[in-house]
Amino acid sequence: MREVAHSLFKDEFRLTTQQKAERVLARIAREREALAVIPSEHAEEFTSLVLHIDRAENQLIIDDLNPAHGNRRVGEGQPFFCLGRSDGVYVGFQSHLLKTTHWEGYGALCIAYPDTTYYLQRRSYYRVTVSAGDVNHVEVQRRGARSLKGQCHDISGSGMRILVEVPTDFSLTEGEYIPLVRFELDGIELASEAQIRSIGPLRSAKVRQPMRTVGVQFLNMTAAFERRVTNYVQRRDRELLRDAKR
Repeated sequence: MREVAHSLFKDEFRLTTQQKAERVLARIAREREALAVIPSEHAEEFTSLVLHIDRAENQLIIDDLNPAHGNRRVGEGQPFFCLGRSDGVYVGFQSHLLKTTHWEGYGALCIAYPDTTYYLQRRSYYRVTVSAGDVNHVEVQRRGARSLKGQCHDISGSGMRILVEVPTDFSLTEGEYIPLVRFELDGIELASEAQIRSIGPLRSAKVRQPMRTVGVQFLNMTAAFERRVTNYVQRRDRELLRDAKR
């Protein structure tokens, strides 16, 4: 986790809105994601859980640290780092101990609500819906089957969801290797290997050519491909945040 911390706590990964930070922290608490606690002056790491978030009082309640002697380490008044995961993406913040307490009959720590929360967006695992005209000419090439044409619904740095016509030759299967997904992003043609990760239900079985949503994960991406997709996802995410504030 220390290696992650060295990459995470940078301005480029800082969440720029309090609302987004609150949603990320709430998800960690709701899903009981493990929290790594790293006293800044010690090499040892400890584990905990976020038990409760009290935004009004500017504090979090976390479980007693494991191993237990970690409680003494953070009780020395020094700041410490906390690292967790939200939807598989690393989240981090710095805090300090306010007081020891109890939560639902068990020992707990009351720590300061973080001023800043960091979200490791290196590969932009979060998805954004695409704007009309941003992603065009999506083609899914298959082994031993006809290629499929589709429309991109949303995209992340690791994959995309595509609305495609249901094939009439060979059915799609989860885990299927896709030799090539080709599409235009902001007028630039991009291509990558991929794998089908999810297959949605039929949109309508009453039309001549029914459609369904297929989720694909990009494989063996080139640096240029990943950079262009990541830059688009981050730019589009900022656009959506601005629109939500209007």
